[in-house]
Amino acid sequence: MSRAIIVFNPRSGSAAAQGDDLPRRLAARLAERGATATSIPFDMGRRRPGTWRRRLEAGLAEGAEQVFCLGGDGTILAVAEALIGRPVPLGIVPLGTANLLARDLGIPLEPAAAIEALVDAPTRTIDVGRVNGAHFLCASMLGMSTALSRTREAARGVGPLRLWGRLVRKALWMLGRYPYRRVTLDLDGRSRTLLTRALVVTNNPLAPEPGLYPRRPRLDLGLLGVYGVHKGPLRELPRLALRVLNGTWTEDPRIFHHVLAQARLGERRRSRVTLMNDGERLRLTLPLHYEVLPGALAVLAPDTPDGRAA
Repeated sequence: MSRAIIVFNPRSGSAAAQGDDLPRRLAARLAERGATATSIPFDMGRRRPGTWRRRLEAGLAEGAEQVFCLGGDGTILAVAEALIGRPVPLGIVPLGTANLLARDLGIPLEPAAAIEALVDAPTRTIDVGRVNGAHFLCASMLGMSTALSRTREAARGVGPLRLWGRLVRKALWMLGRYPYRRVTLDLDGRSRTLLTRALVVTNNPLAPEPGLYPRRPRLDLGLLGVYGVHKGPLRELPRLALRVLNGTWTEDPRIFHHVLAQARLGERRRSRVTLMNDGERLRLTLPLHYEVLPGALAVLAPDTPDGRAA
């Protein structure tokens, strides 16, 4: 019989409502296909830091052929780091707030439907982003967007209406207080200096399409997307927000966007900055060196209706 590992984060956004039913349901579906499954609770607490990682590594050493992660983008990144460069594929059952990677892979956002889509899904490889040695699968954020993401994580589980109310209030408060950063960007050998409050680097570029979460049509191009907003008058913010929501942000001169293979971000002095990689907070020292590891992660992804991988 083949072996699988199920890593389940009971603290992810929608996990509380699901209880332990999802890991059991997934294990039962895998058993129907001749696979035995070992469930590992994802625990990042102070008392047992890294317990889940040691159990995962042990399972891989014993010959596990698939790993499933039930959680949000931050949990998925933590599990994926144990699989980078290995042929063992990662299956994602989304339980987070944004579930960006699941969206881009075409995985259903309803957990039970995701399980059904994954048990027979083919394997494909996707790129992994890296900044100063730290990985990300979706996006690395610096500046005001980092603070907003921290607010979103702190409000986990409060419901969408209250969540967006908190984000809007936080954004309005920050607009009058959050400082601009003068950063130098080296973009494939071209250098430019700009003032901005927010910078986002994505693992493969975003599509200019309507929606709150712009999609990445491809995750295997070996490219970065670099996005931000130039300094300008506050009265233009409603227009910029509308541009983002209706997918016409590429047409606005205040929104900068670049697609490239590598990027370097620095300031006049070396300093430590706070980033959010896939929703997880970390501190790094400038300059920041961004790159892509092509095809470094194997994943399970359902086919699209036209027969291609999502």
